[in-house]
Amino acid sequence: MTYLRPSLRFFVLGALLFLTACGGAPDNGKTLKIGDQLHALKSSLDVSGEGRPTDYTIEWANFVGGPPIIAAQTGGSLDVGWMAETPLIFAQAAGSPVKVVAVSKTVEGGGSPYALVVKPDSPIRSIADLKGKSVSFMKGTVLHYFVARLLDKQGLSLKDIKTVQATGFGTGLLDKGSADAITIGEPYLTQALDAGKVRVLASGAPPNTPGFFYLVASDAALADPAKAKAIGDLVARAARATRWQRENPAKAAPALAKRYNVDAAIAEKIITRAPASYAPISDAIIAAHQDEADLFFKEGLIRKRLDASQIFDKRYDDIVAAQEVAK
Repeated sequence: MTYLRPSLRFFVLGALLFLTACGGAPDNGKTLKIGDQLHALKSSLDVSGEGRPTDYTIEWANFVGGPPIIAAQTGGSLDVGWMAETPLIFAQAAGSPVKVVAVSKTVEGGGSPYALVVKPDSPIRSIADLKGKSVSFMKGTVLHYFVARLLDKQGLSLKDIKTVQATGFGTGLLDKGSADAITIGEPYLTQALDAGKVRVLASGAPPNTPGFFYLVASDAALADPAKAKAIGDLVARAARATRWQRENPAKAAPALAKRYNVDAAIAEKIITRAPASYAPISDAIIAAHQDEADLFFKEGLIRKRLDASQIFDKRYDDIVAAQEVAK
């Protein structure tokens, strides 16, 4: 099976999505334009009281997946994006002018907001059983890496399965028999589990994926002193908001319930399933990102081996560290 490199395709998609996501208002120099996914970052900031900076304004745009956010950043329409780590592999390979400026990761012993699932009565009982089967995931995202890593640990590769491009977020492909296994994220994961519709074959929790989410800034924004200062403030707010949500799941649940259109009990389960914290960009984080890049190179999805350290900018590490020890 031939796998198309996703970078150009996602860049085109990203440009189209961005045109519909926001109106392209001119930047007055005091605006930070942020690409979000399912309003996740915005709602986290808002519910924790961190969503109203005083020295600048935030212009939000909502996307599906990290690749189109990077496309919009590359085109100059966004300053910052929020995403899992995998799109940065393809961004670096394509020479996109972006850097990771802050990292949140699953706390030790925590779970994951996504999983690889099958029907409860499926004969598939292990990753090895996926050989020759159809597996659905969104290419170019962390779910792509999730499946590739699970297979690699069993001595298999993406060539050993039939890949199915995800067309939505729920269990539709599984329900219709269009895929034997699917990757699924929140809130659909918790809803499907509570309804008894799926069985988890593998969780996305470490070590199956590193459990990272990144704040990614464009090189142009980082080169602008005013925007770079605003990004530092945003990093602090995101770190505090993530800590507050982790420490106050019951208080955070109503806002998440509203965002996902679920009841508060499910929302609280989603929060407690995958608690996270921001951390300085350590050698261990860079090494995990390097392992991911190396696997995509091994699979032939990028043309050359990357130096993962070049995609990180550590200038805000002290700001991140301060938020976890603050009273």
